[in-house]
Amino acid sequence: MSFLEKACAQARRRVAEGYYSLDECKAAVRRPSMLKALGKPGISLICELKLRSPSMGRIREEQDPVSLVMEMEDAGADALSILTDPDNFSGSIRYLAEASEITSLPILMKDFIVSETQIEAAHRTGASAILLIFPAFSRGYTELELRDAIELAHGMGLEVLLESYTIGDFKASLHYDVDLLGVNSRNLDTLDLSLDRAYEIIAAHGGDCERIVLESGITSASDMRKFLEVGVSKFLVGTSIMRSRNIAAKIRELKGALGDG
Repeated sequence: MSFLEKACAQARRRVAEGYYSLDECKAAVRRPSMLKALGKPGISLICELKLRSPSMGRIREEQDPVSLVMEMEDAGADALSILTDPDNFSGSIRYLAEASEITSLPILMKDFIVSETQIEAAHRTGASAILLIFPAFSRGYTELELRDAIELAHGMGLEVLLESYTIGDFKASLHYDVDLLGVNSRNLDTLDLSLDRAYEIIAAHGGDCERIVLESGITSASDMRKFLEVGVSKFLVGTSIMRSRNIAAKIRELKGALGDG
């Protein structure tokens, strides 16, 4: 069983157990647009609240998520990604709810979304956007079809980042009405990480890269420059920020990639 298949099975279990049913959360006011926040000139950075990962284990000791979110915002993050998967990332749906109360930045709910219940939870807890993983839907790991998930999200005022990590899936994802297209450097079947593979997917596209978000594997400003050359200026970065002793300095380093030489 691939990691993606296992993670989606865990997500279906969480849905069945009521993990995403936070009764105290009410329908949030409309959150700021992630697409708009990432659309200005220069580098745009989605900073991720990520305490652990299945490939690396513990990344950062438990810390008040609110303080981390505030530190990221103050350092110049353009948007936030909040992991809500507790099984693989020590995430929490409550982290998203808490973050949405104290930040004016758009928030991406990062999870293995397989159910309408999770999309409704994203809306109730104050997300601006959700992540949908193309192969999770195309392989039948989910409880609803991809077009239905996109339509449901848009109907709730949520934007959609549709992620893929193979050339075939990326090409197929171009036919869907989504706001942003994610290219993940990590293969979610094997957890293998390759920035070169992600670059090849984007270079093979040969089209407009304005909607593309490069996900995973960015450790430094130099990593970003290769993608900037092909027109990608939007990056989702978690591990290297969360492992840094100085989160603000790391964010400023990454945001300054265009001017470092």
